[in-house]
Amino acid sequence: MVGNLQIISIAGGLLRLSQPLGTNTRASLMFLTDGGPVLGKAEMLSPLSRTQQAFRFLALDQSNQRNLQLGIQSHFNQNFDEEQWIAKYRSALTHQAPPPRVLKIILGSVAFGILVVLSVAHFLNLELLK
Repeated sequence: MVGNLQIISIAGGLLRLSQPLGTNTRASLMFLTDGGPVLGKAEMLSPLSRTQQAFRFLALDQSNQRNLQLGIQSHFNQNFDEEQWIAKYRSALTHQAPPPRVLKIILGSVAFGILVVLSVAHFLNLELLK
């Protein structure tokens, strides 16, 4: 039977299967991790749903246990790197320096100048109409 590994730990995990196996069924599981292939004996626990079934490892030799630990550690390191990047990004967004004061002064002066020019033009237009 073929299934998908959804959750894994040193003690066991969760499989997605087309149909669950009987509780206490013993099976050989094989899957790949970033640490290498893992092959071990497992016991199926009570199904959680029609397609999800938990299991616990009964036997993992030293090599497979090391591959499993390396795979889990690799996953945590990958998540840690992503979390660090997200934290830096959020920090950069919340700690952006406000626009320089000089830029505010220049933009305010330009806006005031435009207002003066438009006011003068409006005044002259009214004087010319009289």
